[in-house]
Amino acid sequence: MSLLQRPGLRTRLGLGEFIPIERSIDRHPWLSVLLLGGGVLAVCAQVFVPDLAFLVLAITALLVGYMFSPKDEVTGLTLLLSATFLLPANLVIGPLGQAGVPSGLFATALLLVWFCLRCAPDLGTDRQFQPLRVVVMFAVVSQLASYAAGQIRGLSPLEASGANAGLLGELGAIGVLLFTADTLRDIRSVRLVLSRVTMGAAVLAFVAALQFFSVIDLAKLIRLPGLTVHASTADFVQSRDGFNRVAGLATHPIEYGVVLSMALPLALHLAVTARRHRPARWLIVVMIAGGIPLSIGRSAILATAVALLIYLGSLRLRTLLNLLPFAVVGLIGVQAAAPGLLTSIKGLFTNAGTDPSIEGRTDDYAAVFGIWQHHPFFGIGPGTYVPKLYRVLDNEYLYELVTVGVVGLAVGLALFATGYSLARRVRRSAPDPDARGMGQALAGSIAAAAVAAFTFDAFGFAIMFITTHLLIGCAAALWRVSVRDVPEAERLPAGWLRRLADRRRWAAT
Repeated sequence: MSLLQRPGLRTRLGLGEFIPIERSIDRHPWLSVLLLGGGVLAVCAQVFVPDLAFLVLAITALLVGYMFSPKDEVTGLTLLLSATFLLPANLVIGPLGQAGVPSGLFATALLLVWFCLRCAPDLGTDRQFQPLRVVVMFAVVSQLASYAAGQIRGLSPLEASGANAGLLGELGAIGVLLFTADTLRDIRSVRLVLSRVTMGAAVLAFVAALQFFSVIDLAKLIRLPGLTVHASTADFVQSRDGFNRVAGLATHPIEYGVVLSMALPLALHLAVTARRHRPARWLIVVMIAGGIPLSIGRSAILATAVALLIYLGSLRLRTLLNLLPFAVVGLIGVQAAAPGLLTSIKGLFTNAGTDPSIEGRTDDYAAVFGIWQHHPFFGIGPGTYVPKLYRVLDNEYLYELVTVGVVGLAVGLALFATGYSLARRVRRSAPDPDARGMGQALAGSIAAAAVAAFTFDAFGFAIMFITTHLLIGCAAALWRVSVRDVPEAERLPAGWLRRLADRRRWAAT
């Protein structure tokens, strides 16, 4: 049998070609040498140059992963997620300041890759109608108009720096949206990307657990040459009600908790529908669900409730009843591991009327509206509402209103609405049951992000920023491959006919 005829030995090159690849280390003894050499160098670095130990391990892992990975769009997004979830959020490229976050720069690079792919029709990027692309077009026009409005108004040096950083961040958001929506080729590719998101969330939960129980703070140990610690970022471990309020590798516990909440329905779907590695999938669910309370924040609990309400509402009653005992055991486990933690979280809601953070959030409205009424349509310019000059805003929608105006806010809301509606369209019409489940899970994640944006300036945090736009792009890609590109005759009918088909399928299984 020839090499190309062997199953599992063909992989994509670029976005369409295939080359043979042998996955056995026995066939490539130099891979064993690479692994052994990397391990030896890491040990030596730990002894003689401790700051370089993590770098050696990271480079070795990247090289080995690159050798075994297909050179396709999933690998590109995996690299983006690796930069997002595996590096502390306060590490930046020094000369660029807060705009030098590696994941943000990688996202901007994806926009260049997408543009190059669009210039070559034979590379297979999508060119048919895509609702998300229309929203992105309006976003570009809105951001440029707001940037111009800020320049006309006149900016201080600090505001001008913020405007440039805001525009660069918008390019990164556009890159993630377009690259994800137009290059993912099939349902399996979308599932792989969502699996990478849940793995990244599990890493955050693991690091946060070590911080919560005061074992070790990996976020302070991971350092890479060329990256510096940005001084304006908060500590990874704070204190609330006598507990460590942790953030993992995220900038703030709120960001950490909300990102885990968004990943939870995705992890549940991947575990429920897994055909292989089911214990590993359920372990990820346990890690994510157990990590959410460690943020000790209202935002995470609210986002979790929204995400699970939307996703679990689509499951069969039998599946829900099977999950219920595990939820009870999980709550008991959290109470046993951290006595009083659940009581503290409950107090965040019962004592909300006397919480000064709630009062601070309500005061934001008067401060924002006082500025916005002078610049109602395009705002004062993207990124120009600098906390050093104004105040910290704990509401992404208020931040959008004051910086890009009512036009930019409408586009931002349209972005959430488009992602949610496309995910729900997949749930209603896709003939593939796995795609329908993924669509509902994505709808829950996107809705959780939209609700959480009321409670903090969500897009000011790198992990939240990348994850939200990636999931919206995945919803658009899933709609494209499972609904739009499927003949209309094969799509599920709406209403009671679809429910009847589901019942027949369940009865058959």
